[in-house]
Amino acid sequence: MDKALKPLLKLALALTVVTLFTNRIFQLVKVKAQYAPVVTSQAIISTALKAAVEELRVMQIKIEGEGGINQKEYGENLDNLINIVNNAYGDSKTLAAVRSAVEGHKLARAFWQCNRIEGYDELHACRDKVIKSVFHRYPDIEAKAKAAVAGENLSYISAGLDEQAVLHAIWEKTAKDTETAVAVSNPNLHLKKSSS
Repeated sequence: MDKALKPLLKLALALTVVTLFTNRIFQLVKVKAQYAPVVTSQAIISTALKAAVEELRVMQIKIEGEGGINQKEYGENLDNLINIVNNAYGDSKTLAAVRSAVEGHKLARAFWQCNRIEGYDELHACRDKVIKSVFHRYPDIEAKAKAAVAGENLSYISAGLDEQAVLHAIWEKTAKDTETAVAVSNPNLHLKKSSS
């Protein structure tokens, strides 16, 4: 063999080995990439936002529970929730659902608190004022309420509506917001329904 050819053969052999080795490494990387776990982005939920979602969930369970929730406990729970929400931040969809639920609960509490007012006219004036805000926020509740009192000559629309029916209509809306907040913030947690 020629001395000049020997270094060329060594170079050719080295290049062949490097090429084969490089191809094998690329194949291994490609196979590993196929089996790598898919990383999905999770919503960023602050501790305060998690606490707000949990408080909403607990309120909803109490509302739907066999004995329901009394007005005093409801007000205290809502005040606590409002304080938590004021410090909450994180995922915008979760935060929007929480805030929407809080606004609905505020309306329910305001409507319920009208019971403290003495006098027929004063009671229904208070309820009608709150109902206007309820109708503005939830147009489908307005349609149902107006259908329920259609044909009646009432000075106050609230006089023709059942108090508990109005509260439950609002709470159905807050329940949907709560379900959205729970689903986004913790997909493994489900809102527990009352067994009754």
